[in-house]
Amino acid sequence: GHKLTCFVLGRFAEVFPETVRRMAREGHEVASHGFGHVNIYEQTPQEFREDVRRSKAQLEDLIGDEVVGYRAPNFSLGPAGDWPLEILAEEGFRYDSSIFPSPTYRHGRANWPAYPARVLLPSGLSLVEFPAATLRLFGRVLPVAGGGYHRLLPWPVIRWAVSRSMAANQAFTLYCHPYEFDPGEFAHLPIELPWKLRLHQGLGRAGFEAKFRKLLSTFKTQTAQEMLLSGQQWPGHRLQPVISGELATRV
Repeated sequence: GHKLTCFVLGRFAEVFPETVRRMAREGHEVASHGFGHVNIYEQTPQEFREDVRRSKAQLEDLIGDEVVGYRAPNFSLGPAGDWPLEILAEEGFRYDSSIFPSPTYRHGRANWPAYPARVLLPSGLSLVEFPAATLRLFGRVLPVAGGGYHRLLPWPVIRWAVSRSMAANQAFTLYCHPYEFDPGEFAHLPIELPWKLRLHQGLGRAGFEAKFRKLLSTFKTQTAQEMLLSGQQWPGHRLQPVISGELATRV
C-alpha cells in the first residue's frame, strides 16, 4: 500500500520496459536515473544533457506521463559542480535528489543544506533539491540515508536516526537498491566477484527487508513528487554565477 519513487536507469528500461510500466500502473512515481549510469563529472555538459534528455523521453514514452525528477548515478552531482542543475531545470525536471550533504561520503558536498530547498539558479530557473538524509552528531555530519547504512545499522539505531533527522530537516530522503532485498544474488552469478565488492554490496542484505518493512510501518512515506506537490514552501538556496571559471561561494 505504500507508494515510492523509482529512479529508473535507461539501460534497465530498455531491457525491462514492462517492469517500468508496472511501476507506474501500481501508483509509484517513475523518475530518471539517467540513461547510461555514467558519473556526471565524467561527462561534458552536452553529454550530460543528451543522457538526461534521452532518459526522460524514454520513460515518458513508456508510462505516458511526465517525468519530473532525477537522481545522478553514485550521487555524482556533488563533485560535478552546479552546472548540472541548470541543465536539469532547462530540460524540464522539477526536482533533483542527487546531493549527499556530508563530507564523509565519497561524493558528498559538505556545504549543502541538509533539508529540502528550492535551488535558485543564476539563469532565473529553479528546482527543488531533496538531499540524501544525514544526521549531525558530535559535530559531524553522518550519512544515514539507507542503502548500505541501513544494511549495517540495527533497527533501533535506524528508527532513532530517522526520527532525529526528520525533526531537524523536515524530511528523510531514503534510498535503496533492488539488490539489497536479495541476499542470495551472488550465489547465482556466473562470475566471481572481488571480495571488496562482495562486502560493499553484500554485507547485511539478509536483514535488510525486515528493517525496510519496519520503516514503512513506523513512518509516513511519500514519493518525491508528492512532496513537491504538497504546497510546502521550501526555503531558498541561491547559487551564484561562475566567476573566472571557478564556482562562486554560495549564499
